[in-house]
Formats: sequence, C-alpha cells, structure tokens
Amino acid sequence: MAKPTRGALTSLVEPKAAPAAAVPAPAETGEQDAPKPAPGPSDLKTMQVRVNRAGWVEFSRLAQDLDITLEQLMVDAMNEALRRNGKPPVMERRLPSKR
Repeated sequence: MAKPTRGALTSLVEPKAAPAAAVPAPAETGEQDAPKPAPGPSDLKTMQVRVNRAGWVEFSRLAQDLDITLEQLMVDAMNEALRRNGKPPVMERRLPSKR
C-alpha cells in the first residue's frame, strides 16, 4: 500500500505583503484612498514566553486575585512596559472568536 503524500506547509501560510517599493503609490495607479480593512485574524500575532514555575504561579495567582484572565494581565504588563519606555500602549487583547 502506497504512503499518502502531504501537501506543502506553504499552502497554509498567508503570503507576505509586497515590499513598499514594489507597490505603486495610489496616485500612480489612479486609485483613490481606499478605506483600510477592519482588523481581523491576520492582524493578531502570537507571543510565547517561557518562565520559571515560581514566576508563573505568582503571575497566575495575581490574575486570580485581580479577577482577570492571565492573558489580560500579560497585555496590561506589556502596555506598562511600553509606557515606561516612552512608547504608546497599543497592545490589545484578542477578541473572543465567534464560532
């Protein structure tokens, strides 16, 4: 019996945007300024961090004490780090998916 073949993983990845130099400016193409699409799943990025067990336990307990999710606590902490370094606090929590 023949082993089934798998498709390439590249078929599952969204294509990267073309470099700015390769995309003609709207004035060159005669197009008007199109409205930007609403934020969607492609605007979300996943971050992974590995920490020691004691740190994870304390952070999880803090989230429970504050009655918020661990994800929200992490977003708040990252926004605070941005503020502390003179950057705008633009981190947002993902919205729950609608299935």
